[in-house]
Amino acid sequence: MNTKYISGNTVLKTHSWIILSLIVLIFAFLCNSCSTKANKGTISGSVTLFNDIPGLYIENPMDFSGVTVALYKTAVLDTTLVRINQQYPQIGVQITQETEFDHRNFNPLKVTTTDPIGKFSFPSLTPGDYNLVIWKNEWGIRYICSVKAIENENNNIGNIELYPATYYNSAIVSEPTIFKSDHSYFILTDVNFNSSVEFQPRTQIFINPGCMLKFYGSVTTPEFTSSRDMWKITSGKEIYSTSPVTMDFDSYFSAVNFYSNEINISSGLIRYGSNGISSFNSNSNNLSYFIISDCNSCITFNEGDFYINYLTIQNVNNYGICCVTDFDRLNLNLLSKCIMYNINNRGVFININGQYEINNCYFININKAIYTRLGDGIITHNNFENNYYNICSEYISNQNNQITYNNFYSSIICIQPTGMINNINFNNFYYTSWWYIWIIRNIYPYSLVSDNVNAKNNYWLFEDVDKYLADGNDNNEFSINCLFYINYIPKLYFPVSNAGIQ
Repeated sequence: MNTKYISGNTVLKTHSWIILSLIVLIFAFLCNSCSTKANKGTISGSVTLFNDIPGLYIENPMDFSGVTVALYKTAVLDTTLVRINQQYPQIGVQITQETEFDHRNFNPLKVTTTDPIGKFSFPSLTPGDYNLVIWKNEWGIRYICSVKAIENENNNIGNIELYPATYYNSAIVSEPTIFKSDHSYFILTDVNFNSSVEFQPRTQIFINPGCMLKFYGSVTTPEFTSSRDMWKITSGKEIYSTSPVTMDFDSYFSAVNFYSNEINISSGLIRYGSNGISSFNSNSNNLSYFIISDCNSCITFNEGDFYINYLTIQNVNNYGICCVTDFDRLNLNLLSKCIMYNINNRGVFININGQYEINNCYFININKAIYTRLGDGIITHNNFENNYYNICSEYISNQNNQITYNNFYSSIICIQPTGMINNINFNNFYYTSWWYIWIIRNIYPYSLVSDNVNAKNNYWLFEDVDKYLADGNDNNEFSINCLFYINYIPKLYFPVSNAGIQ
């Protein structure tokens, strides 16, 4: 009897423990759910529709409902550009959400519309950064980037003003024009601005695919402050969309052309163009603090001097910068402190009858980083990484190349020079899969240069340097008769400390 009594008691105790454990688990689950919900954040704000354009048929509304507000994840910034920005903050323009994010490339996480007094809210958000896109048909579009959802808090970003969109469908605009801050402008056909134009910070111009802008008067742009305040020109394809849009070549606008005697523009972002910026018949071209990306070609100068500083050019199908000038003119030209990245053809194409200098630039992932036909060049204090050709030229006998204090990292062919004078000194030559310097041709006169190449006092990663130099020592191997040689002794046994970007 006692044994049976003890056994029954044990069973009762076991059942009690099971029930108690289930209660504890259910309680823990409910607490965890409450805690998880409590840890979420909210992003909220309001939108006001404000008509500040005199004479526009839209009156200032009292009902602010129906404005689309879409919430997106932040764009993943290119790790290569982030690395270069961090290592060399003194060159190019720092990429940010404002420069890289285009909502047409993403699915929104959430979409809502404003109520009659313009309010909107996104509750139950995982803490972190988000991008907001706000628009209404005929009222333009605004980007609010890197908005934080804060744990257990409501981050109210305040009131955002949305202004009427301006549409251009006339071929000629004769009166002076101001593209205002935070306003949206839509170019529906080819448009010629014959008078002065002013770009204010954060203005956005959307050009229909295949259409172009032409500026014949003076153009004023703001001084650069930060990427947050850059004005923008991009394709207008399906800009009011909450679904991803394919931005292929058929989506690109045609061109933005400048025709005045002097071009001096700054603080702009150009994206999705067949030809980004072109100037014609200009005596002087000054460009600074630009980001140009996802274009077929980026910048073309057809005449005049050029001074290009602090540009980031990325993801280009054809060429980054093309400089072709009048052969009868002597030009002093400068490309400095720029980043050129992911270019399928030529990074910089130089065809000028004069002098040029390229310094403190970073060239990476480009077929031909610097490609020249004419001109006497000074190429100094640059970094070249993972290009097919770093520097190459066509056969022109009067070219003078001074190539000094550069870092040549991994590449196929580092330098293919031409001309009579080639001083290639105090550079660091690291890994190459083919050649450090190549001067031979397979047809008469069997040489790209017309004199020996001075390549002394460089650092070479590979000690057997001669195996990576193509010159008269390789005549038997290539069955040619090249008359010239690359003189590389004395050579340095340690890298040049002050080579590369300064």
